[in-house]
Amino acid sequence: MSVEQWDSMMRAITESKYQLLLGAGASLDSQGPLGRLPGGWDLAQEMATAFSLPGNPRGNLRQVFSMARSRVTADGQNVLAYMADRFVNCTAPSWYADLVSIPWRYIWSLNIDDSVENAFNKQFTEHAAKELVSVSWTDPHRVPSGHQAILVHLHGVAWAKKTDDLVFDISSYLYAVTQRHRWHSIFADSYLEAPTIILGASLNDEIDLENVLEKGRVQGGSEPSVIVMPTIDEFDKERFREWGLIPVEATAEEFLAEIRASWPDYFQQADVSADNPSRINPNVLSFLSQWHPIRAGSEYRLDDRHDFYAGHEPLYSDILRDLDSHRVLTDRVFREATSDEQQKVVCLTGSAFTGKSTMALRVARKLAEQNWTPYLLDPELRPSLEATLWWLRQHPRTLLIVEGAADFANDLAVMALRAKERGIPFKLLAVERRSRAREVRRSFTGVGFADVEVSDKLRDKEIEDLIRQLKGHGRLGIVADVGHTEQVEYFTQKHGRNLFSSMSNLEEADGFRSRVRTGYSLLKSETERAVFQAVCITSALGYGLPIGAAASVCGLPASELNALLHSESVLADFIRVAGGRLHPRHRAFGSYMLESSFSKQENYAVTLKLAQHYGAQISPAAISSRTFAYRMVRQLLDHEMLTVWLGGEHLDAWYEALQEMYAWNARYWEQRALGASKRGRHAPASSWARQAIAQHRDAFALNTLATVLFRRYLAEGGPEDSRTENLLEVAAYLEEARAIAAEDSEYPYITFFKYTLNWAERAKKANGSIDSRIVRRWNDWMHLVDISPITRSPDVRDQLKSFRRKWLLLA
Repeated sequence: MSVEQWDSMMRAITESKYQLLLGAGASLDSQGPLGRLPGGWDLAQEMATAFSLPGNPRGNLRQVFSMARSRVTADGQNVLAYMADRFVNCTAPSWYADLVSIPWRYIWSLNIDDSVENAFNKQFTEHAAKELVSVSWTDPHRVPSGHQAILVHLHGVAWAKKTDDLVFDISSYLYAVTQRHRWHSIFADSYLEAPTIILGASLNDEIDLENVLEKGRVQGGSEPSVIVMPTIDEFDKERFREWGLIPVEATAEEFLAEIRASWPDYFQQADVSADNPSRINPNVLSFLSQWHPIRAGSEYRLDDRHDFYAGHEPLYSDILRDLDSHRVLTDRVFREATSDEQQKVVCLTGSAFTGKSTMALRVARKLAEQNWTPYLLDPELRPSLEATLWWLRQHPRTLLIVEGAADFANDLAVMALRAKERGIPFKLLAVERRSRAREVRRSFTGVGFADVEVSDKLRDKEIEDLIRQLKGHGRLGIVADVGHTEQVEYFTQKHGRNLFSSMSNLEEADGFRSRVRTGYSLLKSETERAVFQAVCITSALGYGLPIGAAASVCGLPASELNALLHSESVLADFIRVAGGRLHPRHRAFGSYMLESSFSKQENYAVTLKLAQHYGAQISPAAISSRTFAYRMVRQLLDHEMLTVWLGGEHLDAWYEALQEMYAWNARYWEQRALGASKRGRHAPASSWARQAIAQHRDAFALNTLATVLFRRYLAEGGPEDSRTENLLEVAAYLEEARAIAAEDSEYPYITFFKYTLNWAERAKKANGSIDSRIVRRWNDWMHLVDISPITRSPDVRDQLKSFRRKWLLLA
């Protein structure tokens, strides 16, 4: 490994980014109850003898196991008892002390013994960096917290209860999308997206593993994946390199010893206050696995196609090179972040291409120059409250930065309040687009909060600074050869001070948006178009597209996708790779292309493939942990967004195609019901809304059912026919929703007032009066809303005033 590769790997290890893959060779040094554990060949021979199989099996373990399932040994043992005797209560070799000392995110094992479990929990507990959670491939989905590493036995465990749970050929399961095979799907995705160290895998007779590894990895500033073997011939070295693996000739013992010897220095860099960097506090591991420092050199590989002035998403290196111009609000954000208030949240919001992210990075640099350390939240993980508060207590000059803060607004708000209760400094810079900023604002109460909206209109001072910056870097484009007055007029008059418009047309006559649309039209293959469209859709939702999902959507192995993205292709001009994700060069690409260029048929196909791909990774554990897959699917299922992207006439078919996969999920039924209800299909909508209640009776599902029933009864003439009982039925569902909803949730109130007002208007028009039972219900709800925390929101207050005014006029 080069010095750069080693440094990149070690830095990523301190942040718990690495996963470990253990092949059969990793257990060969372990001792079982009957002696040293056998490899696959030897086990096949032993089992053939024990189960009295005729002839020589020639090491074919898969066939031997299949034949032994219906037999017993001379002692009357079936195959499960035999495996338990051979592979349970194992003793790991001494070098496992180094293995457990590394903070892995996942450990994937092709072995069925319990050597790893015993190393963590019995033999080398004092060396363990994390708590181990062990699961078999048949077990329910689990999501590791910051202080946990999950060990997944992809072939099952020797203490299995059923022979079907033990497998020695998983090739047919690798990309399975059923809940039963979830772990194999997660493994296939995880390998493509996360850096991996492979130990004890020969890859010569492990066909199941080759099916994943030979697809390769997409390289793009990501940390190296490594395969470690005692000896590697030239053919295998070349084969591994083609798969995106660095071949390292060493024993597992030697390689892990090198890591363990090096990592205290790297942890000392990450946490300068550590008294004993060889023994890391679990809170440090948890924090560093979720929050990554923004600092010089944090981008290990620079993308030579990256061009800040061409509208590409800003990198910290752009700020260090002083490519950004000064926005007036930057000083305010800096002052707010460094104010005397011990707990302070600054919400930076605005429309696309207003410079929010650039401003956040500039503030990060200004703070770094004053000995603060800014950290950026990894969007993959829900932030750990206790680990983050521990870190902030130890490192008070820390600024937390969260892009797309609405995803975790509630968690961050609780964190801010706990920090206030405990007297811990808490400084947060939350960045969110305007459409979701309300979710951030409403979450933070009881701590200092500053709402800073970045305008897309440039002030005079900002235009002068922008011209100065562009001139200094030779990037004035079409106004380079005119006078200063004309340059100013280009921004003020020709483009109305709009940052996006002026910058997008500065160097190319056809403009930024036209270049993107033209570039898409030049993509020659269906595969390239599918990748580009999937990246745009994911970006419009606020995320990067994981490599595994990209490969699934376009049907390309990662190695071919990698070649495409690093060639002189048009696709590479518009897509960048960072952190195992594909991103458009600028987020504005996604929304713009969805609005202007993609057909509804194309959107249908790509959104469906994305929903199918992530369906295998959605579970109650994923929902509880708010994983990336959950947050992606939550938005993909949204009926209003799908109506725009696909057209309402295609919604039923889209949801129908996902029913088998998502039938257990309440949100799936809610969104399907709301979409059908909006199009007047009230009978199936009512059934689907009740199905959501059956799956999970919470405030959202109850509110959905109430909405669907209100629409149905209003469509069927309930007010005109004096069927007040229908309204009272719906009100009862909303009263239940109100009782169990968060105290600041306005949804039950808004739903009640909106539809009851509609009902009352029609009832009075038809009958000349309003049923007194409806009036009483209205008054009760109005009394309750007046003392509810929801009135803290200006938007909600305005809605309530409108409802009250219309009701009084009606009365």
